[in-house]
Amino acid sequence: MRTVYSDLKRARLRPTSSRVAVLNVFHDAPHEHMTADQVFRRIAKDAEQCSLASVYRALAQLVEAAVLASTWVGETRVVYELGRGVPHAHLVCENCKSVHDIDEPALQEQHAAIAAAKHFRYTRSSLVIFGLCAQCAPAA
Repeated sequence: MRTVYSDLKRARLRPTSSRVAVLNVFHDAPHEHMTADQVFRRIAKDAEQCSLASVYRALAQLVEAAVLASTWVGETRVVYELGRGVPHAHLVCENCKSVHDIDEPALQEQHAAIAAAKHFRYTRSSLVIFGLCAQCAPAA
């Protein structure tokens, strides 16, 4: 099992109280996608004082170090998740706002082929598909 401190050491980041607290939230919920506000609310109340601003700073540093990944999922909403090192797309429910991973390597191949056809050197892509999840679709 990956630990918070080994993740930070591998990323060459000092284990500050904010970084540790933020990363602990993701290790406790490794498959969830969370906004900065959701992360802030999940940080234990008994943890060393951690402001929303310090959560945003820690998130930015952890994303830059590829420990976490961030995805824009509409309007002004950005969600964060543990960096898996594997490119993937997301499905976002427009009703309940849930975010689901799409692990389809063929999508990455298609993106690279499209870029190559336009004489564009492909490095990465971000795909977010909006719709209604299985729980919300029947209600619509």
